[in-house]
Amino acid sequence: MLLSEIGDKEIVDISKGSMHGRLWDAEIMFDEKTGVIQSLMVPGFQGNKNYFKEDLQLPWSSIIIIGEDIIIFKSR
Repeated sequence: MLLSEIGDKEIVDISKGSMHGRLWDAEIMFDEKTGVIQSLMVPGFQGNKNYFKEDLQLPWSSIIIIGEDIIIFKSR
């Protein structure tokens, strides 16, 4: 899968049922020595039902699935 193919996917927390914007809005944090992705830094999001003041650091290990339209993760 190319980056251009996943950038428009919605980021969704399955635990809370909350949406956190699109992957294009996130920053990818990776280990500079190994190149391994460690987390996504998702900026604060304001939506109709949910309001997030702080950025969300989403560990790569919390991602459950990358689907056709969404990226599903499970918060702790």
